[in-house]
Amino acid sequence: MRYRQAPFVDLPPSDWLERSGRPSQLVDPAELNRATWLWDRRPRYVLADGAKILWGRILLFGLVILALAAFDIPGLLIAAGLGFFGATLLTFDLYWRIRWQRDYRACLGRLLR
Repeated sequence: MRYRQAPFVDLPPSDWLERSGRPSQLVDPAELNRATWLWDRRPRYVLADGAKILWGRILLFGLVILALAAFDIPGLLIAAGLGFFGATLLTFDLYWRIRWQRDYRACLGRLLR
C-alpha cells in the first residue's frame, strides 16, 4: 500500500482562495487569520515524512529491541521501555496530525463557504 496524504492539507489557505476564485471581500478576515495560524502550526512528522524512511526506522527500532531482548532480564526491561516509548511516540504523532487535519479542513470549509 502506498502512503497517501490526506486531501486539502497540502496547500496554504491563500492558495485555496486563489483556486476557488472567490472575491476577497467575501472572505471573513477572522477565518482567514485562523486558517493561516493553523497552517503555520501544522505538525511536523516525528519520525519522517516519507514512507520508506518511516519503515526503515521502524525496522531499525525493532531490531534494536530484538537485540536487547537477547540479553536476560535487564535487556527485556530496556526493550519493553523502548517499545512503550516508540508506540507512544507513534500514537501521539498520529493523533496530532489527525487532529490538525480535522481542524484545518473545518476551517477551510468555513473559509470557502
